[in-house]
Amino acid sequence: MTRNETNDIITEQVASDARPDHVSRLVHAIRIGGVDFAIDVLADMHDVNSDEERDALMARAEAVSDAVGPIDPATPGAVPLQRIAEILGAPENYWTVRSWTSQGCPHEGYGSTLRCDPVALAAWCAAKADGISSEPEAHRFRTLAQRLADHAALQAA
Repeated sequence: MTRNETNDIITEQVASDARPDHVSRLVHAIRIGGVDFAIDVLADMHDVNSDEERDALMARAEAVSDAVGPIDPATPGAVPLQRIAEILGAPENYWTVRSWTSQGCPHEGYGSTLRCDPVALAAWCAAKADGISSEPEAHRFRTLAQRLADHAALQAA
C-alpha cells in the first residue's frame, strides 16, 4: 500500500470524527514514531482542553492506526521537497510547499524525508485554487498546479 493510499484510507476512516484533522495527525504520529511520539504531538494541540478529550483522541488514533496496513517506503513518483520547489520555479517555494503540509497537501514523511507526488500535489493546488476568492491568488495556485502537471507529464513520457 502506498503512502497516498494509506492517507486516503486514514482520511476516510476519520471523516466522521469530531476532530478528523487531530485524529489523522495522531495516526500519522503513531505510525511514524509510536505512541510516545503521538503523545508529544497531542501535547502540542493547544485547543484540546480536557484529559477526557485527549484520551478519546488517542484511543481513536490508535484504533485507526492498528486497522491500517503497512506503508510502502515511498510512493512511486514522489520526489523530495527540494525537487518540488525546483519544479515550481523558485527557491522560496521550498518553504511555501513545506507550509502546505500543515494545510493538508498530499505528502509523505516529515522533516528531511518529506516527499510529494507531483500529480497529487497538482490536483491539490487546482482544488485549492477553486476555493480561493482572490483571483490573483487563485491564478497563482493554478499556475503552480500546471507546472506540477507539466513536470509529471514529462516524466511519464
